[in-house]
Amino acid sequence: MPELGPEHLLEQLVAIPSVMGDEMVKAKFLADYLSGWEPELQSVDEGTVNLWCHGPGDGRPVLLCAHLDTVPPAPGWEAPHSPRRESGNLVGLGAADMQAGVAIAVEIFCACAGSGKADRRPLSLLLTCDEEGWCRGVNAALPRLRELAPELVLVPEPSGERVMLSAPGRAVFRLALETAGGHATQEGESALAHMATLALEIEAMEVAGTQVVLEFESRARGLSHPQDAQLVVDRHLVPGESRDTVREVLAQLDSRLTVVEVERPTPPPEAYTAEHSELLEHLLMLNDYPPSDSSSVGDFNFLATVAPTAILGPKGGNLHAPDEWVELASVRRVYEMYLNFLREC
Repeated sequence: MPELGPEHLLEQLVAIPSVMGDEMVKAKFLADYLSGWEPELQSVDEGTVNLWCHGPGDGRPVLLCAHLDTVPPAPGWEAPHSPRRESGNLVGLGAADMQAGVAIAVEIFCACAGSGKADRRPLSLLLTCDEEGWCRGVNAALPRLRELAPELVLVPEPSGERVMLSAPGRAVFRLALETAGGHATQEGESALAHMATLALEIEAMEVAGTQVVLEFESRARGLSHPQDAQLVVDRHLVPGESRDTVREVLAQLDSRLTVVEVERPTPPPEAYTAEHSELLEHLLMLNDYPPSDSSSVGDFNFLATVAPTAILGPKGGNLHAPDEWVELASVRRVYEMYLNFLREC
């Protein structure tokens, strides 16, 4: 197959909807695109799939991993799946997070896997589903990944062209509050009003990672002060932080609060820092920036339990928001950086 470059493939990918949990059409498109490499669709759950490809070689493989899915279009998107070029950028839902990374990973695999060099290390490609949801795809892939035992995992998530070698963990808590209530035309105690104050306090707290309120729910029963309210709080945990300690700190905001960690269908992502290796040091030498840290979580948290994991992706903006964009020149630079690295290692 002639190489068309990641920019061309990126436009095709943005035009195919793949909201988390509904990645099948895009997975099948890429299976056709990679047909010369005997791609495999791995069933995950409820119609979701991962896509695998393997290239031959000598020694432990390098793994390229990217996620197929996007978040749903946020309010304000006019044409999320109609990619358009503006001022050197490509605008479209998931353009940066991470359809550009998928395009880079696929084209790098096509260019480098089994290129004929006798001592070339093997190269594998894993495209996952549901990263924006519960990371069900990468968790379904973990048993195979442990058998594969890659020497290094490369994840082209948007990183501003910096190599990111660590990421926080994540804990999501549900806070519930009950108050006495009372008739709304008389003095009483509103759980809604009190929880709103707590929500602002939670958002203003100084924490090592990040902490935001994701949901707020409360309602009145007739003409009454609302008697119950709930918040969902997301906390990204830096290495060494305890989720139990965070839960206790939140509970201390009000003695009436009940604070529980939200149950997940997959394990919660834990913080990690990649161990340096000769292979990783070589990647850092090819990069123009000092290594950095991710501020968010993703498939890479789970990949890091298998092998040293480096995030390196293009520059972009408006992630998870209308008019998401990725810089096309940056897509090309990251592609060429991976190309140079894999042809030398």
